[in-house]
Amino acid sequence: MVEQPNVDKLIQQTRQYEFADGLRDLQLGFYFAISGLTFWLIFDPRWMSFIFTLIRTNRAWGILVNFVSVVLPLVVVLGMLPIMNYLRRRWLWRESGMVKSRWVVPKGVNILSAVIMVGTIVLGGLLRHFGKVDDIFLLRVLWAATGWSFGYTWIGVGRHIGLKRYIWMGAIGGMASTIVLFLPFGFGETTMVFWQTWGLILSISGVIVLRRAFRSVQENS
Repeated sequence: MVEQPNVDKLIQQTRQYEFADGLRDLQLGFYFAISGLTFWLIFDPRWMSFIFTLIRTNRAWGILVNFVSVVLPLVVVLGMLPIMNYLRRRWLWRESGMVKSRWVVPKGVNILSAVIMVGTIVLGGLLRHFGKVDDIFLLRVLWAATGWSFGYTWIGVGRHIGLKRYIWMGAIGGMASTIVLFLPFGFGETTMVFWQTWGLILSISGVIVLRRAFRSVQENS
């Protein structure tokens, strides 16, 4: 009797394919790291003063510099796509062939992730309304809520596609996001720490997995 393939397992393995080499982690890690610098500049009065001064002296250059600083994270994400495709075609996916995939987040995870974010922000707003916290703490709650929501999303993705590293990454990132509530920094510095922390977690995951993927390719070649 011919053994029937486990269809659910095959579907899960296909969904893992996009994330198994660590390149997607690195792409998001770089995006978070550069976004942290961008947000820090946006909330830094010295940078904004510099931009306003530059616009007054040279409007075109001022607008250009400000525009580049805002869109740079998106440029990095899009710029990494051809690099990722090259590495996969040349080495990582040379034997298996290219696979067209998409970001995999179950609907239930998206809903609960949104509930976590909105619920945390509402709770912070109530604490501010009753005078329990100040305005800066309320702004920090925004990033803590984002981190908890994002962490839960990674846990959900990890469980859905069967990658344990995403479960650990989501848990570590979510716990680390709690720290921003108690940092003795201004909002700009706290924002940078939050985004840089997530960028570091994603980048470390990406580097470790990518090294394993290249080692596996070398051993099988």
